[in-house]
Amino acid sequence: MMPAKLGDAADAPRTEMPDAQTRPFDPRNGLRGFLILDAAVRLLLWVAAMSSALATVAALRGWPAYDLRTVTFTQAWAWADKFLWLIFLFNVYYVLGMVALRIFIPKPAEGTYRLRPGRLPDRNLIWSMLIATLTKARYEAPFPGFLVHHVSNLPPLSWLVTAIIGPKSKSVGVTDARVLDPYGVEIGRNVVIGLGAIISAHTQGRDDITIGHTIIGDDVLIGGNVAIYHGCRIGNGAVILGGAILRPNTVVGENEVWGGIPAKLIKTLPAYGSDDQAG
Repeated sequence: MMPAKLGDAADAPRTEMPDAQTRPFDPRNGLRGFLILDAAVRLLLWVAAMSSALATVAALRGWPAYDLRTVTFTQAWAWADKFLWLIFLFNVYYVLGMVALRIFIPKPAEGTYRLRPGRLPDRNLIWSMLIATLTKARYEAPFPGFLVHHVSNLPPLSWLVTAIIGPKSKSVGVTDARVLDPYGVEIGRNVVIGLGAIISAHTQGRDDITIGHTIIGDDVLIGGNVAIYHGCRIGNGAVILGGAILRPNTVVGENEVWGGIPAKLIKTLPAYGSDDQAG
């Protein structure tokens, strides 16, 4: 074999590096921007709610002027009473803040949207992303926001939350199921949702995201740790067994029992409330 000449390396074809204009958009930059926005929304809600709660307590009744090093139980109870109101008002203002921010975000339209390297996502996905920051703030409320779920499900704030944030629901959730896309989920009357359930109005593929409304009828029982994807229709009186996964656009008929991964029809029950439903 002949040794390579010194000029061979220079004569070999070169792989040119793409310049800044032709290089695909780095998706990490978008995700970093989302995290920054997410943090900003959380800080804004926390600061606004806490300052409003402190100002309200001070304006209504003021803070006790006791020396905390020598307080009696009665005096300590007076301090605790003020903190009780502070915590309650914080949760009220926190929910009101989420409602106020949601008003300015358009509702994403149903459809399938492609994710192309180097291009900004469709505006409907941007609206969905902005709503996602509020959804995360709702389910991961900072201290002392441990009553956000309660405040959101009790009148009069529940009326605002249902109408503006979503989901559109005629039920009261005792457990705090994760509704990832509240703008696209409808829940009927007397619906029981188990702990850890996730209800979505979108599904993300490798290079696309589909948004489709998810509708749950009346008298439905959804077990714990169930996952429901976009476009599902669950009829009245249906039962989704715990741990089941409903694939996108699954249609569950009235009084049907579904379970498994992926969920499949197991049996059909008598109509809810009928005399022979136990059978």
